[in-house]
Amino acid sequence: SIEGLRRRRRGHAPGHPTVPASSGCSAAGMFNNEGGAGKYERLQDAAKSPYVQAAGVGCAVCCGGIWLLTVGFVTVLYFNLNSFQAWSLTHRENIIARLYQPTLSGIESYWAMNPLYLDNQRLKYGNSFIVSGQVLLGDFDSVEKALTSPQERSTYLGASPMIPEHLPQRDDGKLSFLLALSDKAAGGNGDHEAFKLALSKTFFNHATVARQDSSIAQKLLTDLAEEYATALKGNTLGNFFGDTRAGWKRFMIRYMHYVVLGLDPDDSEATALFTDTFYETGKPQHYLWFMGDFNVGAIKALLEKVAALYEESPAMTASNVFGTAEVHGLTKPEGARLLTAMMSIAALQGPMVLGERLLASTPLPDYESAKAAKLDPPSKIDMGKKWDELDLQNDHAIELFVLETARLYAPVSAIARVSKEIIKAKVAGAEREFPVGTLVNVPIALANTDKEKWGDTRYEFNPNRPHLKERTMAFNMVGNRDAGRGCPGRDISVQMLVDVLREVGTARRKVKKE
Repeated sequence: SIEGLRRRRRGHAPGHPTVPASSGCSAAGMFNNEGGAGKYERLQDAAKSPYVQAAGVGCAVCCGGIWLLTVGFVTVLYFNLNSFQAWSLTHRENIIARLYQPTLSGIESYWAMNPLYLDNQRLKYGNSFIVSGQVLLGDFDSVEKALTSPQERSTYLGASPMIPEHLPQRDDGKLSFLLALSDKAAGGNGDHEAFKLALSKTFFNHATVARQDSSIAQKLLTDLAEEYATALKGNTLGNFFGDTRAGWKRFMIRYMHYVVLGLDPDDSEATALFTDTFYETGKPQHYLWFMGDFNVGAIKALLEKVAALYEESPAMTASNVFGTAEVHGLTKPEGARLLTAMMSIAALQGPMVLGERLLASTPLPDYESAKAAKLDPPSKIDMGKKWDELDLQNDHAIELFVLETARLYAPVSAIARVSKEIIKAKVAGAEREFPVGTLVNVPIALANTDKEKWGDTRYEFNPNRPHLKERTMAFNMVGNRDAGRGCPGRDISVQMLVDVLREVGTARRKVKKE
């Protein structure tokens, strides 16, 4: 009742006698009368207890320890990262190494996604240093040897740790993701070779080439050229490259799904699903440490829908390789799940970002190492002017244009392997030995600008430079040499970019002439 509420506010409880404000039950009375004093004395006595004092000391030590660990971590992260990781990798059982290294690796892996980061580290430390818990050997010869030798792999995408649970798996829970499977000659069980064979026979065959040469693919190229011309006239090229549902990204979605899988590029519902899955809600970050822990349910639901469409695609329907011993019994649903990850991480990313440089939308890297050598960095190159000067009737010249751009901006900047031998290298100012099983970073981007191999013209744009085609590492191989880990979609991607440069370049010149 209202009266009851008033009584409570005055210190009365319904049905109970009034409690004087001076009694020991009030806050003031606790210290101003005998009852309160007694309680206060008991609190003082409790505080003198050795158990309470020990707990206080323990709490202080714990808080101090956490503070020291935090300060130490921040100091290492920003001021001594290379030296600490060099020590950590040779003292793996040390408690500080075990506490710091996993988080340090995760944080630095995001820094290393920037193509300028590894170049800056090389400028400070030379060709050998530590990045994201991996020993990096950045000279051309070391990278060449790694790319042309069998590799033991782990769940890393370059310097970035991946989330194994997010990678495609077989029905029995074993990983099927190609980039995380070791070669048989490096200790693997043959799954890498078998699963790659399944993809090659199904998605990169004579039917794929026929689709790429078809009138449907040509119409997609023509539509792209017309859309580019319109954007160039209207000064809206930013939208042409940035809008996920138009322009360059829309072309990538439609073209790749038609050429690789035979899916109808005019199916607007499927195109919207693929766009949402690979460029909007879902992105390659879904597979990476920390960032992949967000919006997991929605992305997995999208990937399941995409895999269902892939399974019913003309390319998979025509394939008779799935389920056979030749591909270790990989089923069509398992193959479809595998392809979703490969499309997300490789097919719809590498050619897309390389195309943005080729089409003069995004400048080439502003390498600090070039400035330190008193050379112009690639960012100074006017790619629009180079494109305008290119012979668009010469496919060989256009291909070299693509490869030289990929040399200066590697779509795949690095891969990671697991060492099968002790690694001896000078790191952080000292000769060190890293044990078998150490993660090794294979920095393709650094090898592409190695002074010993490319000389003083390493930062210049010259598609006619000697040995370009035989030394290119843009597709996880050296020229045409690899150990079975080269990109299976290399030829399709290069031909697409050649065709895009020709068709869009012709439209560009027409607009500029007008």
